[in-house]
Amino acid sequence: MSWKVDYDYFERKLKKEREEVLQEIKDLEPKVEGNPLEDGEENTPFPTHIADIADIESRIDRDSYIMNQLTQKLKDIDVALQKIIDKQYGICEDCNVQIKKDRLKVIPYARWCKSCAEKRERTPWTKEKL
Repeated sequence: MSWKVDYDYFERKLKKEREEVLQEIKDLEPKVEGNPLEDGEENTPFPTHIADIADIESRIDRDSYIMNQLTQKLKDIDVALQKIIDKQYGICEDCNVQIKKDRLKVIPYARWCKSCAEKRERTPWTKEKL
């Protein structure tokens, strides 16, 4: 069943989400760019315990992972905004069917219909179309 895409609604939604992601990236950048062990944040008169070092490295890894996720989300939002301009928004990149409205309301930058997204999750090594 096909539905008429409200391009204005989704453009506003995507632009709002884009602003939020950019703010999250801006807030996270200082944590990812600096290394507390090298920057002296963790300097004490006592030797650093290996558990403390592991905790710091774990936080750095987590923050880097989150930054990568946010960067990918930003790219997906930008692709969705371009698709609105091209009047191709809401079309699955794998099977070319229209993505359900409810899915786009929750994930406005969705690139695949639910079925194709689930297939990709089961086979994570599937190469994305560029």
